This record gives sequence, structure tokens and C-alpha cells, in this order.
Amino acid sequence: MIFDELENLAHYKGIHENLDCAIDYLLTHDLNDCELGRYEIDGEKAFLFVQENELSSEVTDECEFHQDYLDLHFLLAGHEIIQYGAKVKKISKPYEKKKDIGFVICKQLYPLYLDKQNFAAFLPNDPHQPNRFAAKGDKVKKCVVKVLFND
Repeated sequence: MIFDELENLAHYKGIHENLDCAIDYLLTHDLNDCELGRYEIDGEKAFLFVQENELSSEVTDECEFHQDYLDLHFLLAGHEIIQYGAKVKKISKPYEKKKDIGFVICKQLYPLYLDKQNFAAFLPNDPHQPNRFAAKGDKVKKCVVKVLFND
């Protein structure tokens, strides 16, 4: 898991060629005025979604994870908490290869507060719980970048 300021995004080049491609795209495109939807960066190797999401205040220890893709989250408007999960207790919903998602129950959750200044990136198999209420509004406009790490 990586949590940092957006101004430092370029420092993460060199981790993976597909992430380099996504970072180059993000550094050269202003997504603030983009319509909701999917945007291609490099086919299935890197793409992004601009979303408007309702935030949840439901208390749960269930987190999602992905095996093939890194998820990079940052906000275009609003405030959100994303929980980072640690110490997996059990699988709550088995991994689905076609959707690249599974769900686990974690013993510990660490809140990461997102605003327009920072980002969170979850590597494959990093449990995380996005779209959590941050006590500053019920909705966010966000960007989720999907970067293929394991093909």
C-alpha cells in the first residue's frame, strides 16, 4: 500500500512499466472536468474510472482485494476514508478471476483520509475498503486507476 501526496506521484515511477504509463497519463491530463465513465490509458494494462460514489458509514471489517490489478484512488471532489486492512482472518467471498475481486475479513483496519491533495494505491492482494464516510459530505467524485501488475 502507498499513501502519499499527489504532488509526489512521479516519485513512484520505476515500480512497474504499466504504473509508469498510468503516472505519465495522470501527470499530463486534467481529470477534474471529465465526465463519469471509463477512460483508456493503455488498453487493459492501464485504465481509469471517473466515479461519483455515495459514502457509507456502515461498520464492517470486510475488505476487497484484487490479484491482478493495482488500484490507485484519488479524489476530484469531496472527502473520503479508505480503510487499509491487515491481518486477514478469513475469506468472506472467494476471489473471482473474471472480475479480479475477492473479499476478506480483516482483524485490523487503518483509516486513510483522502482529499484532493493525496492518493492511496493498493497493490495486488492489499485488502482495502473504499468509499467510507469522512464526516464532510455524503458523496465524492473520484478517480480509480486500474494498473495491471500480474497477467
